[in-house]
Amino acid sequence: MTTDFIGIDFGTSNCAVAALVNDLPTLIVVDENSENPYKIRSAIYLAHDESGDDSLDAKANEQTLNDMLAAGEILFGEQGFNAFLQTPHEGRYVNSPKNFLGAKIPKRLLDSFEKLVVRFLSYLKKCAEKQLSVVITKAVIARPVNYHSTMGELGNKQAEALMLRAANKVGFTDVEFIHEPLAAAYHFEQNIDKATDAMVVDLGGGTSDVTFCMLSKENAEKLDRSADIYSTVGIRQGGIVCDKLLASGIVSPLFGRGTRTNSGRAIPNMLFSGVYDIDNMPLMSDFYSPARSKSITEYINESEDPIPLMRLQQVQKERLTHQLMHAIELAKINLSDNEIAELPLLFIDNSLELDIERQQVSETMVNWLDKMFVMIDDAIEQAQRTPEIIYLTGGMGLSPLVQQALSERYPSVSISVADAFSSVVFGALLKAKRLYT
Repeated sequence: MTTDFIGIDFGTSNCAVAALVNDLPTLIVVDENSENPYKIRSAIYLAHDESGDDSLDAKANEQTLNDMLAAGEILFGEQGFNAFLQTPHEGRYVNSPKNFLGAKIPKRLLDSFEKLVVRFLSYLKKCAEKQLSVVITKAVIARPVNYHSTMGELGNKQAEALMLRAANKVGFTDVEFIHEPLAAAYHFEQNIDKATDAMVVDLGGGTSDVTFCMLSKENAEKLDRSADIYSTVGIRQGGIVCDKLLASGIVSPLFGRGTRTNSGRAIPNMLFSGVYDIDNMPLMSDFYSPARSKSITEYINESEDPIPLMRLQQVQKERLTHQLMHAIELAKINLSDNEIAELPLLFIDNSLELDIERQQVSETMVNWLDKMFVMIDDAIEQAQRTPEIIYLTGGMGLSPLVQQALSERYPSVSISVADAFSSVVFGALLKAKRLYT
């Protein structure tokens, strides 16, 4: 028997969908082109952009985005990412629409991002209906404690309202939300033997969240668990920030950061603004602008060593920011299993590669980890108790550096690492089951 509801993890880096099939939680195939077909890259490639010009003013840029949404070809996941890498000038690549939902941006542009979410949710819904052979009308969508926003709770309300409108537009008649770490907590709860004060730390791509709660078999089927939640805290920092810190601290000298002109002047840091900012469309568009191109060329002519800046020029000219950050992310992931990883950058310069050591990455992560500890300590202080166990989920939860830092900071607390890509979606499905059956 297949039900008419699903759980959705609409993540910053990846999305996943789960359904109940014969009362068993089942992942939905969402990307047949991926090594893991049960998760899909949170990105959309809008093909056939005739202008191909990111230097357009804001209003024209929004109109182009709207026109492409209405008439252009839309590719999702790995198919979209690979098409973008092959033809970066012939379309618009939007990485993680979720990052913009709580942003303080003009309503016209926010409406465009709502259309992007509509298209993505429609795609996920169709994947589920194709696999299940049933019309899906109900969903529980996991959301961060705090969306990526400078507007605080107003940004959270804006983002959730947008997600709700988008879900309704694609045919979900019943929609509920659940905080991502609480969803993961519900999933963990299925395998505990006794009541446990558990802290769920969800370290995603764009946000990091904590839910400190009491998990127990006795309360596992209850819909209202508010009495079991001691504290919930979230910050707007995730794995993308970690990647950018790695790029800025270790990789950027390859592109001229820290070098000087023939006259001894330092190459200004503003020249590199936006080169790593795949989660900030205005900064990235500014990096691709004619004005930046002109500045880079001027400093190449003045530099005592022009080769690194010529690499930066190549990234700017060929729009290689996403490909660069993808390579850096893969190197970081490889460091989970190795003390040293190779970062090949042959798509920029056919002889360019860099060996990165885990210890180097650790040094770039100091501030990132400090913010994580502040978040966790805040949750502990609010709860006025110490957790018996820390459950780690999300992509950054797989990092040995993160696990080691947590073990050293909280030596008396047991730490368990979950499946980074299914715990949240299975938890959302559990809430859907309690709501809709």
